[in-house]
Amino acid sequence: MIPVFFIITILLVLWVHYQKRRTDRIATQSSEQFWEREHQANLTRKKDISNLDYIHVPVNTLPFPETDSEEIGDIQKHIYNLASGKIVNFTGKSNTDLKLEYGAPNINLLMEYDKNYLELVRSLYRYGKLLYDRGMANEAATILEYALSIKTDISANYTLLATIYKEKNNAEGINSVISAAEELTSMTKKALLSNLMAIRDSAVGQ
Repeated sequence: MIPVFFIITILLVLWVHYQKRRTDRIATQSSEQFWEREHQANLTRKKDISNLDYIHVPVNTLPFPETDSEEIGDIQKHIYNLASGKIVNFTGKSNTDLKLEYGAPNINLLMEYDKNYLELVRSLYRYGKLLYDRGMANEAATILEYALSIKTDISANYTLLATIYKEKNNAEGINSVISAAEELTSMTKKALLSNLMAIRDSAVGQ
C-alpha cells in the first residue's frame, strides 16, 4: 500500500510543476504581446499634436511675492521657465501608448512635454511647502490648489493642503481635497485617502 504522505508529496510536486508552466506561459504571452504592440507603435505614422491638452501655467495670477529667500527665488524662476515650454500630463500612459496614439516620430517631443509636467508638479509642491514654512499659508494654498487642478499625484501636496484647510477650519476645503484624491490612479491612493480622512476627522474633533 502506497503511503498517503508519498501520494501527497507527488501531487504537490505535480501542482508546483503545473503552476510554474502556467506562469511561464502567461509571462511568455505577455512578453510577446508587449513586443507586438511596441512593433506596431514604432510603425505608427506621425500625427498632429497641436490639439493636445496643453497646460498653461497662470504665472500672472499665481502668487510670486518678493522674497529675500534665495531658495524661494530660485523655485519661482524655475516655474516661470517651465511655463514658457510645452507641458502635458501623460500620467498612466507608457511610451508605447504614446507612439500608438500620436505616432512614433513624436515620441521625443511627447516625452519632453511629460517631463516638463513632472518637473512642474514637483516644483509647485516644493514652492508651496517653502511658502507655508515661511508663514505664507494663503499663498501656499493657492499654489497647492493649482497643482491639484492639473492632477498632480504627489501625495504630500494633498496632505499639506488639507492641513492648511484644517488650520483655517475649512471643512469644505478638506472634502474638496479628498474628492480630488479619489480621482487618482496611483498606487499610493489608498494610503493618501487614509491620511486625508485622518486629517478631516481630527479637524472635526477640534
